[in-house]
Amino acid sequence: MDQAVENATDKLEVYRHLISQNTPILEWRYEQRREMQEILPAIYLGPYSATRNLEDLKRAGITHIISLWDVSESKILKIHHPDHFKYLQLEISDAATQNLITLFPSVKQFIDQAILHENGKVLVNCMSGISRSPAFVVAYLMEATGMEYEVVYRFVQNKRFCMNPNPGFRHQLEEYGPIYTAVKAVASHPVEQRTSVRRSAPEDDDDTEEMERLAPRFR
Repeated sequence: MDQAVENATDKLEVYRHLISQNTPILEWRYEQRREMQEILPAIYLGPYSATRNLEDLKRAGITHIISLWDVSESKILKIHHPDHFKYLQLEISDAATQNLITLFPSVKQFIDQAILHENGKVLVNCMSGISRSPAFVVAYLMEATGMEYEVVYRFVQNKRFCMNPNPGFRHQLEEYGPIYTAVKAVASHPVEQRTSVRRSAPEDDDDTEEMERLAPRFR
């Protein structure tokens, strides 16, 4: 096995072990809402304010930052240290109707590159670190570890007790497990086999074609 692949596999196995243990936090202070927390080795979650202090970020070993802001926030917030970190910025509103599922693959790709291929550490943040950024951390860990939504959600919440994704986001997270599992299954089949399946079940053409469109993101 390639060394990089082996290291990534080992790291994800550590994640699965820690999530399954879900050791309770001993206390939670209100002030921690304004701080970032280490959810798992190399994955941090917090509010926008946590991206300001360069010394704190360096002390934690952060190398990559994902910022999730809505349109109005993008006009007043800014990236503070572009010369020190790699950034991914997405415009996302904290509305129940906001579609997150189509954005999960690009965020996963960024996090995978950071922690599995560049041996870095990533901070995922939104304005308050309560709804948007926790939803993306939960989605990433669900897909990366293959663990169920309820288990991952409880684990992340145990690390950042104030997290509370809106009902629309929680519903999308519940739906995401079957979606990425199905897309991976489609991506793993040879093209000719998928064609054969389509011809034998024409009523499913639309769903299969949509999975094929998304499949390259999961390879």
